[in-house]
Amino acid sequence: MINKKDFDTIVIIADNVAYSKETIGLYDREPDRARKSNVDSLVDSLKKIFRNVIMYDNPELFLQKSFLHKNDIIFPYWHGEKSRNKQALIASICETANMVYIGGDTYTNIVCCDKILSKDICRLAHIKTPKHIVVNNRITDIDLSLLNYPLLVKPTYEGTSIGITQNNLIFKEDKNSIIKIVNELFDHLNQPIIIEEFIGGKELSVSIIGWKDNIKIWGAVERYSETDDNYFNNKVHSFEDKLQSSIKLRQGKHLISDSEVSKLFRLFSWLDKVEYIRVDGKLLDGIFYCFELSHDTTLNPSGSFFTPFSYQGYDHLSVLELLIDNCLERYNNLHPS
Repeated sequence: MINKKDFDTIVIIADNVAYSKETIGLYDREPDRARKSNVDSLVDSLKKIFRNVIMYDNPELFLQKSFLHKNDIIFPYWHGEKSRNKQALIASICETANMVYIGGDTYTNIVCCDKILSKDICRLAHIKTPKHIVVNNRITDIDLSLLNYPLLVKPTYEGTSIGITQNNLIFKEDKNSIIKIVNELFDHLNQPIIIEEFIGGKELSVSIIGWKDNIKIWGAVERYSETDDNYFNNKVHSFEDKLQSSIKLRQGKHLISDSEVSKLFRLFSWLDKVEYIRVDGKLLDGIFYCFELSHDTTLNPSGSFFTPFSYQGYDHLSVLELLIDNCLERYNNLHPS
C-alpha cells in the first residue's frame, strides 16, 4: 500500500502559457490551455505537500525524462494545441511507463475531448443531450429537417467556447447563416462541426471527485448574469463572456435532483479511470442536459471546478490533497500488495 508520504516528488506537465485577453482572437487556442497564473497556484499548493515539485512544459521533454520519474507521482495538466489527441498524450506516456498519475486515462481524455463521443456515452448513462447532427466538411447545403430551432453551431474538439459567439445561436429558420458559420468554423479549426438544438434553462457545472462508484465529493455551481436573469434562456456562454468574466458563479448543488445526480455518478463509474471531472450542461424542467464532459478542466482556484467544493469548506490545497489521496486509493485497490 502506498500513500503520499511515500513520495518526495510530484511532476506536473502543463502548457504554462501567458496571453493578453485584449489581443486574443476567437479561434486562438491559448485560452483553452493551462494558464501560467493557474499553474503557479498549482505549484505553490503542491509545494506544501511534496518536498520537490518538478514541471515540464511539453510532452516531448517529459517523455525524454520519464525514466527519472518512475517513483514519482505525475500530475498531467497538459491541454495541447491542435491535435485531437492533445489531452491524452501524458496519460499514454504514464501508462506505457507504468507510472502513478492523477486523473483520466487515455480513453477518458479522448472521450471527454470529443463532444460527439461525449454525447454517446451520456445517452448510455440515460443523461439527456441536445439533439444534433454533425458536419465533417465544408458545405453548400444541409438538411436540418430533423432539428428544431433555435440551433447552436459549435466545434467538436474545442473548449473555452473557442469559435463560439452569440452569432452561433440561430433562433429562426436561416439555413444560409448556419452554412456560413459551419464553413467558417471548419476553415479556422479543421474539425467536425456540431449543429444542435439550443436548450434554455439554468446553466450548471457539476464537479465530481472519486473513482468508480466511490464518490468522495461532488458539488455544483450555477452560472448567472448579474444584469440579466434570463441570460441563459436565450444566450450561449460565449467566447467573449469567458474572456470578459461577465458571468458569475453561485451555489447550484440544491438545484439538481438526486435522480439526475445518480445518472452523472453512473457516467463517472463507466469512465473508470477519470478520478475528477466537471460536467457542464443546462437544467430545464428538472432535467439535466449535458453539453460537455470537461476532464481537462482549468484548475483555477476560483474556477468552476473548485468553487463547488469551497461551499463545503474545502480550499485549493485540501482539494488537491483529496485528488492525490483518491488517485493512490484507486491504485492500491488495483495493485494490492
